[in-house]
Amino acid sequence: MNIVKLQIVVLIEKYKKVTDVAAELGLKQPTVSFHMKSLESELGVSLFQYRSGRVLLTDAGRALHQYAVRIVSLTAEAERSVRQFSSLSSGHLELDAAYLPGTYIVPKIMAQYMNLHPGIQISLSVLSDHLVRERLRGREIQLAVLHGSAGADETLHTLPVCRDEIVLIFAPNHPFAALNELTPEQIAREPWIRHDPTSYMRGYADRWAQLNHVRLWSNTVVNSPEALKRMVSEGGSVGLFSKAGILAEVSAGTLKYAPLPGAQAEPSTVFIAWRKDYTLTPLQEAFAALAAAPEAAESAE
Repeated sequence: MNIVKLQIVVLIEKYKKVTDVAAELGLKQPTVSFHMKSLESELGVSLFQYRSGRVLLTDAGRALHQYAVRIVSLTAEAERSVRQFSSLSSGHLELDAAYLPGTYIVPKIMAQYMNLHPGIQISLSVLSDHLVRERLRGREIQLAVLHGSAGADETLHTLPVCRDEIVLIFAPNHPFAALNELTPEQIAREPWIRHDPTSYMRGYADRWAQLNHVRLWSNTVVNSPEALKRMVSEGGSVGLFSKAGILAEVSAGTLKYAPLPGAQAEPSTVFIAWRKDYTLTPLQEAFAALAAAPEAAESAE
């Protein structure tokens, strides 16, 4: 059983057609069919079934598929890692980042990294907190920047980048702008614009409300941080946001903010994360070291 045969199992489940699998692998269709029959003969069990022009996995094929996905993923990961151990002058750095740090903190650090290593190709994907964590656990990515409590997940190594204060935001003409102090009860009476349910910020707001025994009034949910800020700045509503993400609006006078009153949820941190069973390449180590450096954190805030 070689890696090509396992790749075919993975791709048959994805495409359901031998022609599409052959095109993906750059092989001829008869070659793919030969590998499929060879694998069935090798294991002594039927792995594929043909229905209405489609190729489906049998129960045995589905059992093999879960291992094939892991083995193919690990093989690709090993190849990428080994290629990047030659130098810091070439290679490809792939990074996922959650919405808030990916939009307001990572770009400055990435710009510094690009200046230090101009020969490196860089791919940055900015996604929801939940999706980034799932991709990290599923081995689709190896390095990520997350928002939350560093060290909360025992399967991950984490390296803090910077503290991130969570604040209440509102429009300059909102009544809160004239008050020196707020209470949880006052905040809870206002209409809220809330983050997506899968985001760290949504969970933070829920934990704060629970700690202060209030219920937040909200019928608006937004999965775009920029859209949430814009809606709040139009007046009439409040919301939670990263202080690092509103500096431009505060400076321009389109938003105001206040510290959250009452009992506080856990300290919020932006951090680098990677799986404990994975060894960082030199390119990834260089990025992690730069992101965790005090001067990088200061420039990101």
